[in-house]
Amino acid sequence: FWLETGFVVNVELPEAGVMETDWAENRANIPDGGIRGLLGKVLDTMYSTSERDKFRTRLERSTQSGMTEIYISHRGMEEVFVSADKDQTKWQPRPPNPDLEAEMLRRLMVRFGVQEDRAQAQLMAAQSTPRARLTQKDGAGMLSLDEQFDRAWRRVGLALDRVGFTVED
Repeated sequence: FWLETGFVVNVELPEAGVMETDWAENRANIPDGGIRGLLGKVLDTMYSTSERDKFRTRLERSTQSGMTEIYISHRGMEEVFVSADKDQTKWQPRPPNPDLEAEMLRRLMVRFGVQEDRAQAQLMAAQSTPRARLTQKDGAGMLSLDEQFDRAWRRVGLALDRVGFTVED
């Protein structure tokens, strides 16, 4: 799936159920018109964007249902100028993009044979329910998750994936 989508798989850890792509240029932001439209792929190598993306796929086998759950998390970087003369740049992290994660998950579902409209409906249903809330108890902030322990742990795992951590045990 990742190769078909234009990404190179950089990390494969079958024992941990983790697969991660290499950084890839986000070419969706390259202007599409004029000369580029006429010359197509010849000029593609001359255009570059200031954004890179990578994705982590995490597989978790559910002992209760016997199914495997798939989680996709996104990490992004953007190139920004660090000097007033705009002659020096550096790469800095962008916030994770849950919409992009959902889109990649939808594409994966379709790749596995789920009908397009059903995949979209399942993703929309999953996004519409609030699952957590911030509360105060004895002056301390708390995060309350409205989920069973195993589901809450999976969601915490997804949040950790988004910031680049791998839970091994």
